[in-house]
Amino acid sequence: MHYAGGKEIDFTYLDHRDQRYKKLTLTQTELIERIISHIPEKHFRMVRYFGFLSNRVCGENLPKVYSALGQEIKDAVTITHYMLSKSWLNIDPYAFILCGSKMRLTRAISGLTGGERLANADAIARMRCVL
Repeated sequence: MHYAGGKEIDFTYLDHRDQRYKKLTLTQTELIERIISHIPEKHFRMVRYFGFLSNRVCGENLPKVYSALGQEIKDAVTITHYMLSKSWLNIDPYAFILCGSKMRLTRAISGLTGGERLANADAIARMRCVL
């Protein structure tokens, strides 16, 4: 960290995304705001890496805690877009609006630009219901 008595503070940090050191210049106010955001509220207990909830032993000890409390261990349920649409909106997202037949995924395209999406919109508009 370098402070030359002005309004800005220069410091170097390690970016964990690409494992490179980077230089950042902030004003005094911006630096204080960033530091304050990490201070917990009054009476807030931070228990992150301690006891049976620590990442290292959570898988082993948490089932023991549930059994000691007499609670049943539930498996994690994967919630999909289809399940949410069916339960909350009562709409089948894979049904065609006009004829009601089911859509079938034949391909997925990712990384298209806006112009490429518009070019594919014509193909989507020409789709026909196949029963």
